[in-house]
Amino acid sequence: MYKKVYILLTVSVLFFVTGCTSFEILPEKPQKGQENIKGDTQTTVPEEPQMPVEPIDPVEEIISHMGTQEKIGQLFMMDVRNDADGQPILGVNQQVDQVITTYKVGGIILFKENIKDKEQVKTFIKDMQALSEIPLFIGVDEEGGIVSRIGINKEIVEVPFKSAFDIGKTGDTDIAYYEAERMGKVLKELGFNMDFAPVADIYNNPENTVIGTRSFGKTKEQVTPMVIRYAQGLLDQEVQPVIKHFPGHGNTKEDSHNGIAYVNKTKEELEKEELVPFIEAVNSGIDVMMRGHLLVKDVDEEYPATLSKKWFDYMKTVLNTQKVLFITDAMNMGAVSENYTVEDAVVKGFLAGNDIILMPKDLKLAAEAINKAYEEGVITEERLNESIRKNLSKKVERNILVIE
Repeated sequence: MYKKVYILLTVSVLFFVTGCTSFEILPEKPQKGQENIKGDTQTTVPEEPQMPVEPIDPVEEIISHMGTQEKIGQLFMMDVRNDADGQPILGVNQQVDQVITTYKVGGIILFKENIKDKEQVKTFIKDMQALSEIPLFIGVDEEGGIVSRIGINKEIVEVPFKSAFDIGKTGDTDIAYYEAERMGKVLKELGFNMDFAPVADIYNNPENTVIGTRSFGKTKEQVTPMVIRYAQGLLDQEVQPVIKHFPGHGNTKEDSHNGIAYVNKTKEELEKEELVPFIEAVNSGIDVMMRGHLLVKDVDEEYPATLSKKWFDYMKTVLNTQKVLFITDAMNMGAVSENYTVEDAVVKGFLAGNDIILMPKDLKLAAEAINKAYEEGVITEERLNESIRKNLSKKVERNILVIE
């Protein structure tokens, strides 16, 4: 639908400008002394230059034809793990159909429950894409090592993907690239276009229980070049990497799956260590980032980074936030679900600069909350369109949304 609108409108504009301006130019009376020897009084009148036609931005054209509910749907990326009977969902059913066609979500993330074998996954993803008017982000948490949905499945991968820590110990960024390239080829073949990896956290707190070997190392010098090279390996296979968990989950004792995790450092201390891999990765062109449910009292005493406007204001000073697609960590995790209602969390998360809300506990309540905030003017049309523009532009950039 969007492709046809763009092409037809472009043709129409060009026809109007170039094909409907034919008229007769009357001769002007020559000035004295300008008559030619034959007495012909006609002179040549130079044509007025035509105003150049501004090219139509295809993303803006799509946005102009989207309704409010369709825009709101693009903000959400949902899981579809189990059906109403608790059975793993391995293909499109009524539940999946509703998530895609009724709520018009922007993406789906699959987990190991959804993955049986190669043909099953390929068919599942293809069928989901067929349901969506705007192509979906299809994501997965595939880090290698202990966080693996694909690499541990022997029906799909013969040799499991290495953990980040094992890669980091080699000190060889080419190994990081090779592992990511190998992973990216598998993901691309299955139909995935987004991977929630690599982990950019620095494992520098021995009491940390959630990151550990998911990190490339214990210093910024170890982690930063590995993150950038690993992400490039995924990108080269047309799989969008998502660096996580800003501002760094490796220095916490708590696990944000269970509750808010605290980073007991000052902003200045973080700038010297934990923030470096994220900022350097973005500066190198890795511009999709997950924000963690991490509370740094020196920056924001009340809200974790996921929901914090103060953190977003800070990021504007060190990153080109207009070019970065920001994704929340899963909103059904204990750090959020134990402290906020679904409605409060999604509105706060969106107003804090996130462009994709990942896995709210209740999609219906989440979508209604964003819609209510929009109708009441809490969320402006400009703010809503900003995130839609970033979402769609990233899909175009990664050849997920192809406009001919």
